Formats: sequence, structure tokens, C-alpha cells
Amino acid sequence: MSERPLIGVPAMSSAKVNGLRYSGSVVADAVLRAIAAAGGEPVVVPPVLDSGLLSRVDGIVLPGGSDIDPTRYGQQPDETYAGTDFADQDQADARAIAAAEEQGIPTLLICRGLQLWNVERGGSLHQHWPDSDVEHVDSVHVVDVTEGSRLSAALGLSGAVDVSSYHHQAIDRLGEGLEVTARAADGCVEAVEDPNHAIVAVQWHPEDRAETEPVDSALFDWVVAQAKERMHSRLGAAV
Repeated sequence: MSERPLIGVPAMSSAKVNGLRYSGSVVADAVLRAIAAAGGEPVVVPPVLDSGLLSRVDGIVLPGGSDIDPTRYGQQPDETYAGTDFADQDQADARAIAAAEEQGIPTLLICRGLQLWNVERGGSLHQHWPDSDVEHVDSVHVVDVTEGSRLSAALGLSGAVDVSSYHHQAIDRLGEGLEVTARAADGCVEAVEDPNHAIVAVQWHPEDRAETEPVDSALFDWVVAQAKERMHSRLGAAV
């Protein structure tokens, strides 16, 4: 029997994929490699199918991607909006978050995943984070991690942490029940969690440097370790 827990990775449907005639469901290889390196077995979950696969996984990693439709939080898209290729992408990813909450599935939400969780909780987003002394697009910058948070426990530290960042949208109004657990120097919300759920949500991209930076691989180690505990618990209950 494999000791590698199944980690569901919701994919994005892309209209153009090199080598394919039609659209494809894609996940960044860096995310898959980081999960495997942490001891998990990544399972790609295509958004075009509502197969119930998420009910059979031990953990979830929801990666980043294109902008969330602003109509989902009561706004019209501005000139910076860069939406998904698949009209139901937001809904598909929202199903993954709902499964995590309802079934107690340990989950890591990355960038867009954090933003969507906030929106699903009734929060809103800055459609385009204003220019500041902190560069959020294709950069590495420092965030301040709250001591005593689940994020702090997963990282094994609190205080200043440097992260790999690539986003232009960010949390505005905080969603119901969520707590901010990291911020950048310009006030941008960089992590949120709900103490009632085994979910860590970060605005940065830990997969970018997971092969070389322990602070990034630690997040994948955390979700895989939590998933393994859940797997053992489920197998024990089935005996």
C-alpha cells in the first residue's frame, strides 16, 4: 500500500496548449514537482469535469492563475482584467475550496486560490494593486508572518520572510471568518486562514523556489504531512 497521499491539483483550462489542437487542462510542473518532492502523489483535477474526484483525495493544492471575474464580487472588470479561458473556471475552483471546507481536506491555496477563497467568503479584491515601494509582479519581497498562526507553524517561523511574488490583484475587503496572517510592507494581504479549517492560503508562489528554499518547500511539506494523517485516519476508519 502506497504511503504517498493523493493531492488533488485543480487545473486551469487553457485555450491554447503547445502540441494540442484544442484546449487542455494544465497545471504548472513546478507545483507537481513540489508536491512529489514533499512525498505526495499529485492528481490533476480538470475543471471541465465535475467528476467527484476531490472527494477521494487526501489533500488539495489550488495553484495560481488568471484573474477572478470581478462580477463574482459585485464589480465590473476594469482595463487591467485578464480573465480565464474557460467560463466556468472560477466555479470549478470554488468547488475545490468548498470540498476542502466541507470534508476537512488539508489544503494549500496559492495566489489566485487565496483571492478566490476571500471572494467566496463575501470579500472583495483590488482589481489592480496600486504602485508602491513593494514590487508584486515577478519579484521577491519580504512579508511579515503572524506568530502563532497556522502559517507560522507550517513554515516553522514567524516575522520577516522573503517570498516569490507574481500578482496584480489582491484582497480588499476581507471575507467573513478569515484572519490575515501575513502582510507586505505596503499593507498588501499576503496570507489568510480560518482557524476552523486546515487551509493555508498565501498570495505568493512557493512553487517557484520550492527546490531550493526551505521556507517555500515547507508549505508543500505541511499540506502533504496533513494529508498523510488524513489518509491514515480514513484507512483506519475503514478497517
